[in-house]
Amino acid sequence: MYHRRQLQPRGPCVAARLYGSAFGELPPAAVGAVRSIPLLPIAPRPYADELISSWQARVACRYGCTPADIEHWLGHQDRSPNSSSFDLRDFRPNPTVLKSWARTARLKIADVEAMMLSRLARTIDWYVADRRERGICPDCLDEDVSVDRDHYCRREWSHIEAVACRKHRRMLQDWCSRCFARGRFRFGGIEERARLVCGDCSTIVSGGQARIEEPAKTDFLLVLTAAIDAAVVRRGGSVALNEITAAIDTLWSPSQANGKPFIAWLDLKLPFGRVPVFTACNNPLARLSLSWRIATFVAAAQLLDLAQARQWLGPPPSFLKQAFADRKRNPLSLPVEILNTVEVFETVPKLGLRSDVEYQRLARRILASQDWKAISTMKGGLRDRKLGRLMNQALKSK
Repeated sequence: MYHRRQLQPRGPCVAARLYGSAFGELPPAAVGAVRSIPLLPIAPRPYADELISSWQARVACRYGCTPADIEHWLGHQDRSPNSSSFDLRDFRPNPTVLKSWARTARLKIADVEAMMLSRLARTIDWYVADRRERGICPDCLDEDVSVDRDHYCRREWSHIEAVACRKHRRMLQDWCSRCFARGRFRFGGIEERARLVCGDCSTIVSGGQARIEEPAKTDFLLVLTAAIDAAVVRRGGSVALNEITAAIDTLWSPSQANGKPFIAWLDLKLPFGRVPVFTACNNPLARLSLSWRIATFVAAAQLLDLAQARQWLGPPPSFLKQAFADRKRNPLSLPVEILNTVEVFETVPKLGLRSDVEYQRLARRILASQDWKAISTMKGGLRDRKLGRLMNQALKSK
């Protein structure tokens, strides 16, 4: 005989009424003789393309709590502080904890284990580990509502190169359309359904707002991300993945101009705000925001001519091609990591200072050059970038 220990859902529910009185019906003498199996009165089924963390959050929001609260209720009080990390929640969860989730939801253990991302061909480096930096497709969520099902987070949205929805041909979104808070989405139980809402203003995410997008750009990004996905899973006929990673490492390696990464000098429509700071570590894409990942992949596409990017952007600048060639000749060069929280560059390059007379001579040479005459009438960021290149070339000269 088994005793079902329940976590009660919020609000009136038929299933809760059916299961809720099991404990009270047992005679006192029988309570100590039974083995406790905690079962949830309501446990939504996971969708085929859903992240484990999304499914667990949908379950938890029915009870007004978090997945960690449910795991504590299931008897896993000793979970580590980083148990909510992407690695331990979606990629490589603790087998014992995952089995508990399957049992309490009355699911086959094998079906839940099949959701582990570590069983797929994609390595963990090619997922967005920080859920705040992932984009979502509001049209997909509206489609969930139209067929009367929960909102849920698609597995594909966690891919590092995912920037647009293939089904609805629209850019993914990482900000609230009402209050513009970024990366604050969470699940909430609304009218017995799980809905993705803004963590700041609690507005339900919806695609009803007017879009301001360039269809040609979206189409280009869809072709580009498909090419990158093919390389990541090593699909036949795709570009080599090491070529893509070498291009990305080059873009985020420090140049000699103030230590800024090479991507900061490109004539691209880069995101507003400061260029993210980097320190010597690995995986440049690990902590980039959605907008900076888009800029990175577009720049890499131009460098490698992926998705015929040069027809749209033109050829890459010569200084970047040279840096890319140097990177491929010396692949052991130290890669970089992006840190979004710091607002000043922390690289400390070795300074080879010259005399004031030498710097004056270099400045006069720049002012007398045809290149300076060509850019002297320009304005804004384009002028600054071209001037920076002239200065960089002058400093490299002997």
